[in-house]
Amino acid sequence: MLTFEEDTHSYFWNGDRVPSVTQIIEHWIKVGNRYINVFTGGWVAADMFEDAAFFGTDAHTMIAYYLDGDLDRDALSPELNLILQQFIQWCADYEPQIIDNETRGYSQKYHFAGTRDLKCIIKNKLYLIDFKTGAYDMAGAQLAGYVQIDKENDKSRMTRHRNVLHLPKDGSGYKFIPFSDPNDWSFFLSRLTTYNYVRR
Repeated sequence: MLTFEEDTHSYFWNGDRVPSVTQIIEHWIKVGNRYINVFTGGWVAADMFEDAAFFGTDAHTMIAYYLDGDLDRDALSPELNLILQQFIQWCADYEPQIIDNETRGYSQKYHFAGTRDLKCIIKNKLYLIDFKTGAYDMAGAQLAGYVQIDKENDKSRMTRHRNVLHLPKDGSGYKFIPFSDPNDWSFFLSRLTTYNYVRR
């Protein structure tokens, strides 16, 4: 049985803690007042990095409430309203048939968990979609992890299309970005191996 601890954002399978998709692919480390990218060496000021993470979480929560019909739009900040307007426009343009949103799952084969943002049908094709308000450089591997979870828990033979729905903070217009590189899954598995190795 999969359980989730909200305060620590931790997943447990039958009581044992398991890594999340985002933990496995994490590539930023905090050093002093900066976050440093372990692959490129680039850095971002800690306050900017953390503010962006909080905003992304708020945007995800807002979209989930909107899809569930529980959103109080009058309570939204102007910044979140810009995100919502772009999401509504995407829905109007693509007419997705929503299967689920913010759904947790677990891979019993590889022992990791995660929460995918959206699963839907668009023009008779199955999509797993991740929302981003900022950078999405690791999204291919992230979505590959979600595809593995979905394949184990839903035996549908439909091809799972992986896309990022990029909703920029400035409201300049969404981008619906496909990911199809088969190396995304290989990279994810290598990161999972590394994650498990250093925590033996």
